[in-house]
Amino acid sequence: MKTIADNQRTLDLRTLVAYGSLGFPIAILGYPMTLFLHPYYAGELGLGLAAISTVLLVSRLTDFITDPLMGWLSDRTGSRFGRRRPFVVLGVPVMLLGIYKLFLPEPPVDIWYMLVWNMVVYFGWTIMVLPYGAWGAELTDNYMDRARVTAVRQVWTIAGLLGASVVIWFFQEILDSPGSGDVLGGIGMTLLVLFPIVVAVLLLLVPERPVAIVPKKQHWWKALSSMLKIGPFRRMVYVALAIVIGEASRHAVVVFFMDDVLQAGDRIGRTFIFYYLMGVAAIPIWQMLARRYGKHRSLAIAMTWSGLMVLATAFLGAGDYNTFLVFYVLKGASFGAFAYLPLAIIADVVDVDTAVTRQKRAGMFFAVFGAVDKIGIAIGMFIALQILNVSGFDPSQTINEAGLWVIRVEYAVIPTFFFVLASCLVWNYPVTNERHANLIAALERRDKREAV
Repeated sequence: MKTIADNQRTLDLRTLVAYGSLGFPIAILGYPMTLFLHPYYAGELGLGLAAISTVLLVSRLTDFITDPLMGWLSDRTGSRFGRRRPFVVLGVPVMLLGIYKLFLPEPPVDIWYMLVWNMVVYFGWTIMVLPYGAWGAELTDNYMDRARVTAVRQVWTIAGLLGASVVIWFFQEILDSPGSGDVLGGIGMTLLVLFPIVVAVLLLLVPERPVAIVPKKQHWWKALSSMLKIGPFRRMVYVALAIVIGEASRHAVVVFFMDDVLQAGDRIGRTFIFYYLMGVAAIPIWQMLARRYGKHRSLAIAMTWSGLMVLATAFLGAGDYNTFLVFYVLKGASFGAFAYLPLAIIADVVDVDTAVTRQKRAGMFFAVFGAVDKIGIAIGMFIALQILNVSGFDPSQTINEAGLWVIRVEYAVIPTFFFVLASCLVWNYPVTNERHANLIAALERRDKREAV
């Protein structure tokens, strides 16, 4: 028996592809921010790991204020161009200035330089990406269509990560220039060209659905407090934190793991190309599992799989690159799932909020979720880099066997714990396909009654 949600008209492919395209440069930007920025500033520019980890944490703490505030503003913005579009446009120059200064610095630089321009990049990110996420949530009310929206965006995201991997491969294996600074410079110049082009395509081809509900006159911190009272949203906040802390702690040391443990640092670009290709190939599998068992169960399976594949690399050493590559690529199968399914689930939570508060606050929800994501990254990287610093690790010096085991534990054991925790938290998530369909039907009946 078909539900109302099943009968809603699906989005056309052109809109889906155009909307998802901004994920391409966003992914390229996120790649070096978590993989190459700290090795470059620590190894080539001479800043300490302890200071860098503090910068990465402090620059994200402001997101607790800026992200909810941006979501609150975009929910309440009314213009002839829409609620979300003006902020996407405004974020472009801010982000590009930060990218230029952070990725192409003129040495010598100090820790304050890194802090200021890191904050500028993330402020531009906040202005652009949070309204963009809310825009996607409002394109459709259909449970599985929302998975399609985030799946297409994730395909673009993985395409961007593949593009960045190709740039790294080109520098490392074709130009024989493996330094993190060369990679950052090449990616930075690419982004300065890509962002304006992709944003122009987005504005021309993707409409904004009009929202009839007038937002309540409420301070943003009170709106945030009321959101956190919604059980399904709190659950997804915990799930997202577990996922992101696990991934960030792994990303923080993956360059060191490949360079020092596997002695294969010149093959990072090649490794990530295979990893992200597997991520793209596996997205239809997660979509199929989401359709059959629900988005939450699909995500739980992906996180368990990811933990098992990462844990399998704990005992590898020099000369084991090919074995590592097999497990790493298999782990890549889950990448697409935990990058897009949480966003599709949050879009359903917005409907729960609408049923309770009679508000359309997608901007606020995606803003808070975005802040959680960035804070989780900062916490994961802070933990990983502080442990390395306490252990005496110096990226410019030869590492001993004890240091290699510290990197192994950080790369394999700590992330696995957080992945399994996320899987347990999301397994019995309450907003299922059936419950969401009933919720949408109830909202439509309420709207008709009020219209009459």
